[in-house]
Order: sequence, then C-alpha cells, then structure tokens
Amino acid sequence: MSRKIRVLVVDDDNLLRKLVTEQLARGDFDATPAASARAALQSLHDTDYDVVLLDIMMPDMSGLEALREIRKLEDPPEVVMLTADTSLATGIEAMRHGAYDYLTKPATLDEMEAVLRKADEKRRLVKQNASLRAVSRPTGSEEPLPIIEEDSIMGAVARQAEAAAQTDSTVLLTGESGTGKDVLARFIHAKSPRASMPIITVNCGALPETLFESEFFGHERGAFTGASSLRRGLLEAADGSSLFLDEIGDMPLLMQVKVLHFLEQGRFRRVGSTRDQIADVRIIAATNRDLSAEVEGQRFRADLFYRLNVVSLHLPPLRDRREDIPRFVDHFLGIYRERFHRPGLDISVDARRQLTNYSWPGNVRELRNCLERAAAISISDVIDETQLSFLKTPPGSNQADPIEDRSADVLPKTLEELEREHILRVLEETDGNRERAAAILGISSRTLYRKLREYESNTHSVGLATEG
Repeated sequence: MSRKIRVLVVDDDNLLRKLVTEQLARGDFDATPAASARAALQSLHDTDYDVVLLDIMMPDMSGLEALREIRKLEDPPEVVMLTADTSLATGIEAMRHGAYDYLTKPATLDEMEAVLRKADEKRRLVKQNASLRAVSRPTGSEEPLPIIEEDSIMGAVARQAEAAAQTDSTVLLTGESGTGKDVLARFIHAKSPRASMPIITVNCGALPETLFESEFFGHERGAFTGASSLRRGLLEAADGSSLFLDEIGDMPLLMQVKVLHFLEQGRFRRVGSTRDQIADVRIIAATNRDLSAEVEGQRFRADLFYRLNVVSLHLPPLRDRREDIPRFVDHFLGIYRERFHRPGLDISVDARRQLTNYSWPGNVRELRNCLERAAAISISDVIDETQLSFLKTPPGSNQADPIEDRSADVLPKTLEELEREHILRVLEETDGNRERAAAILGISSRTLYRKLREYESNTHSVGLATEG
C-alpha cells in the first residue's frame, strides 16, 4: 500500500489554510485543515496524525499554548510551527517547547514538504524503536540463504521470490516444517525496497489467543486490567517494513477477521481505542498446513486465504531436492567452524554420502541440527559415519518415507533411551573422560556420574530379572 504522510494544517487564515492543504494533497500528503487550535486538539483526539503544521498567532488559543497541549498527548505527532516573525526568538521558543522545527511565512512548498517529511521520519523512527522494544522477540535464525544453483528447484523459487520482493504484494509461503520458509521470508525482505528496516516476525502458533489482539495491534492505557501504559503492537513495529506471520494457519478465527480488515483497509485500532491507526506494512505469511483444506473444514477464513494468496511460493521438502544437500552441508559446516573455533572442521566422503541418501523428514532444520550435533561430539576435525550413527537410514537408500524403509526391528525409542545412548556414545568418543564428556553434553560432572550410576543399576536389575 502507498503510505501518505498525515498532516493536520492549523491556521485561522482561511485562504492560506486552504491553499496549503490543497498543495500538500497533490503530493505525498494526506492533509486535513483545522481553523483553530481548539479544533485541532479535538481532531487529534479522534485521528492519528504524523505531523501538525501549526500557526503560532491565532485568536482563540496561541500556537505555543496548543503545542504544549499536543506534547501532553500519550502518542503526540511531531509539530512544525508557522510564524510571520522573521526573528529567531519565536522559532527558538517554539522548539524549546517541543516543536520539531519552524517555518517563516511565506514558506515555499518545497521547503514546507522537506521539513514535513523529516518530521514524519523522526516520528516513525521514534514509534518504531518504542514498538521494537515493546514486542522484542527473536526473528529466527540469522543464517543467510545458502547459494543455490540456478538450475535447481530452489533456484526457480529464489527467482520468483526476488521478483515478488520488488512489489508490495502479500506473499504466502507453503511447505513442510523445516524447509526454510523463515529464511525465504528474510530473503524476500532483504531484496525489497524495505530492506533498510528490520523485518518483524511473529509465530502465530506461539501467541496465546487471549493476548493475540494486544500483541498484534497494541493497547491503550487502561484498556484492561494491567494495561498501565500505552503499548504499541507488531503492526506499528513493522510500519514501513515487512511483517512475517509464521504458522498463520494457527491464527485464531476472531483475529483472522481483524487481520483481514487491516489488509483491506490499511487501518487498525489499538485495544481500548476509538481512533484508527495507519501502518504501511508488507505481509509475508507462511504455513505448513494445507490452507485450502483448512478453509473447507471452516478452520480458516476463505476471504483471508484469498487475500494472503496473492503470490504463492512452495518450498519442496529436502528429499525432493537432494542436489542441494551438499551445498547445505558446506554452508552449515562454515557456520560451525566459526562457532566452535575449529577452522579445520570437515566431513568424510562416506558421511557426505550418508547425509545425501538420508530422507530428512525434518528437512533443512533437521540437517542443520544433525551437523551441529556431529560437530559437537566429534573428537577429530573430520566428521565421519560414527558421529552420524543416529541416522537410521541405510547408506544408499533413496526411500521416500524413512519410516517405511527402516528395518522392521527398529522401533521408536523413548527419550530416556535416546539420552542414555547419546551419553554413552559421547563417553566412548572421549575415551571415558567424564569431565570432557560432561562439558560436551552441557551438564555437570555430578549429573553425569548420577546418570551413569542409574544406567548401571538398571542394567544390573535387568540382568537379575533375566536370570530369574
């Protein structure tokens, strides 16, 4: 959506007020006139403005008095004063009371527009910084998108994503969990004209339904018990940037209605407010669900689905693009060389083959975690098949479903069994050095000793039961 700067033009001179309002409206401004300071204050209670262009000399209330009242508002706009006084004293007095700047009449249109734009930019930065502090949350992995060959499946997806990035169209990313939808969302944002602003990310499945509206739209002071101050939400934090709605299929139905309204109107209201806010936000949404099926099951609104599904990009599972696995392996190894301070870290040919042939039900996320685990427990700088033994797919297998191709005697293990197996394997890798094993495992030596005693006790009990 094209964002216009909302300006309230306040002057008791009818001709000047009309002329300035009309001239600003021809450009990037949404200008509204007010004939007096009191009318301006009433308008500010009803509507959110970015900048107020305020005449100093007015009969009912002076501009300086109005400025002091405006600065008392909880979410005040920036104020640019208009004065016929050519001396510096009046302008300096206005700035001392909180005005952003002042213009001397008669001001040229170019001069006026330049000052108004700078005032708007300052307000947006102040609001966004406050919003970011209020809704501060991790934005996902900061790992860059790995280099993808042009002729690969992901090469085609990346080209489509880069083309979509140049528009403000809503993008819907689909694909299994772990395929890298969050990475592609950041790629789209980084290639867009909004790249200078930080992308804001929210996991719709992680927000409690009772807090969703407040987190998303913000709330006014006193809107509910515990709302002791104004809080700006995710939309205001993303003003001028991109908002990534991860797992949008988990969004509550009531919120879907309100998000749809924002997408169609570009307006929203904080909880407890009667005043519309405007935000220029580019939406990128992602889901691992089949939203068409969710619509048929009446678990997702059809109108929101159609509004989101403007540009649709599907990320195929890793098992369908095995040619990308070696590139991901090299990419993640580079990360872990730096993170673990092991510049010589590498992987053997056989281990690479095993990684390429594995079916990766958890996709890229599982591959990344697998390599991190292997790098953490590997004693030497070369990761081999020993560190990948927890991958049960036989080398050379090209199965579509890893569970179906596993041997019939391989059954799912409990968490306790997996933990025991991992601890004993780390001990084996460290030649029984408990101090080093405990450090690798991230537990204390005392905890490791206790667990080993438990394993020894359980083994002894099983042995007695067998003998009986």
